[in-house]
Amino acid sequence: MAHSLNPKVYVLTFTAFVMLSSEFIVAGLLPQIATALGISIGQAGWLVTAFALGMGASAPLIAAFTHRVSLRTLLIAACVALLLGNSLCALTSDFTLLLIGRALGGVGVAVFWTNAALAAAAMASPEVRSLAVSRVLIGVSVASVVGVPLGKLVSDLWHWEAALVLMAVLSAVALAMVLRWVRVPAGASEPAHSTLAARLAAVCQRDVLLALLSYLLVFGGIMAVFSYLATFLIQYTALPALYVTPLLALYGLADIAGNLLIAKRVPDPLHLLFKRLLLVLAAALAALSVFGTQAWLLPVVIIAAGACHAAAGLLTGIDVLRRAGANAQLVGAFNVTAINLGIMLGAVAGGALIDQGGLALIGCLGGGLVLLAWWVRGRLVVV
Repeated sequence: MAHSLNPKVYVLTFTAFVMLSSEFIVAGLLPQIATALGISIGQAGWLVTAFALGMGASAPLIAAFTHRVSLRTLLIAACVALLLGNSLCALTSDFTLLLIGRALGGVGVAVFWTNAALAAAAMASPEVRSLAVSRVLIGVSVASVVGVPLGKLVSDLWHWEAALVLMAVLSAVALAMVLRWVRVPAGASEPAHSTLAARLAAVCQRDVLLALLSYLLVFGGIMAVFSYLATFLIQYTALPALYVTPLLALYGLADIAGNLLIAKRVPDPLHLLFKRLLLVLAAALAALSVFGTQAWLLPVVIIAAGACHAAAGLLTGIDVLRRAGANAQLVGAFNVTAINLGIMLGAVAGGALIDQGGLALIGCLGGGLVLLAWWVRGRLVVV
């Protein structure tokens, strides 16, 4: 085929799967970790926050000072950092060391996400570059349907530490695959501006800053719910534990479907689609609180939330590329920071709410944050 996708792009899909499984796997293990370490669910939630902090704090610094380093080298470094972080978590049950390992893994994911879309686009022909980027992002969706439920299953069959060992092994496989197959054309990572001040100016534009704020709020809302979805299903809905893993898998299946449906139907401009999507996402998250005790409605609500999660991630990636132009690497790095500040906000706010007895309200919290994002996007110039 004249415009077929380079199959080596799927190495980045697998790596994205490992990266995001490493980030989110703890969300399904929080009850077991809290019990094993003798801490509250809210305190255990700091393992989610530590990963996000590692990502958010390191992404702009890495992008600012590594813009002349090849994309291949950066992707290898990302895999090495993830392997080290996951290995540390797999080898300890000390909470402080777990936090350090999670933060180190977050640095690896920051390096990956800052450069993965650029690498995928560079490895594809111009006609299929958007498709290449969407195929990398689908690794995130697969992580939801396979990675997180798989970690929960491994934890149920053996121990929560076994799930972290699994992620260390998968990190080693991802590193080997990137070393063997990923070759990015020379010059693909050259920035449009040579000075740091000029590239930072691209980030400081009003519309870019508002867009970054909207991403922060969107993912804050999503993670306020997703970080504690397993806890919510077990403790609030009173569902048998047997049903929790299939419902997490259903969320991931909906995530994949949302990516596939949106990938070839992105309008230009995407303003109206993005705003409508946020309204549906807010309603779906809030519905968890409203209908959480209605077992027959839960699958419908979870499907809606999962599909919107994927679509929001894809539209965010495209929105960044359109607004950033030639400075996509640095703006993309600040996008990683914004998203992970949102993840931290969602995880901390959700954990605090749960510790105060507000588990039933996490859906309303998530929906409220997404509605704020919808309001912010109404102030943006249409692109």
